[in-house]
Amino acid sequence: SAQIAEIEGGTPKLIEEGNREQEQQAAAAREPALELAVEGTKATLDHENIKEVTVNYYEMDLEFLFSTNPFVSSGTSRFAIIQPNKSVNLKLVKGTKETSFQLPDEYQASNVIVEVLGGGKRASKAVYANNLKATLSERMGLLTVRHGKSGKALPKVYVKVYAATTQGVKFFKDGYTDLRGKFDFASVSTTGLGQIKNFSILVMSEEHGATVLEAAVPQR
Repeated sequence: SAQIAEIEGGTPKLIEEGNREQEQQAAAAREPALELAVEGTKATLDHENIKEVTVNYYEMDLEFLFSTNPFVSSGTSRFAIIQPNKSVNLKLVKGTKETSFQLPDEYQASNVIVEVLGGGKRASKAVYANNLKATLSERMGLLTVRHGKSGKALPKVYVKVYAATTQGVKFFKDGYTDLRGKFDFASVSTTGLGQIKNFSILVMSEEHGATVLEAAVPQR
């Protein structure tokens, strides 16, 4: 009956003292858990065994941050050592495992790191304010940039590419999308970069905002 209750979403219960498997499962069920997802201006927390969280917001100068730390999305832990621009305490309803909230008005059109702290756990996401639809053809090493609403190809959009290599993170190339809104992010005439593991790509439009993408190396 305890296993059936757990299958249906209940919390594992300790039925037999000294049963190592049951004790491990019961202890794991009491562990805090925290995950964060952001879509548009809506943030969603998946959480367990946490009563309250602190939501921190860090404003980003995206081009500067990208140039100093190209793999922005995987390097948000660096913000833990600086003062957030805004902090909000959020109480979580007991018995719920999902909580949603809107980003503050002042950050709904900004590039911002959203960090959530609670129960000894940390989750963070980089949020980019833009009206771009940037898609990657990783097999061909091709980036296509279109307007987010109209779908129209966007030429003259600035693109900067860094590569994670066996010799460290290095500048790879930059340039602008062509009249079709396309940019070859994987071809370069120079050599000596070392074996490339993956790419980080900054896409920046003066009119439509900016975003950062990560791409695998095309298989030649």
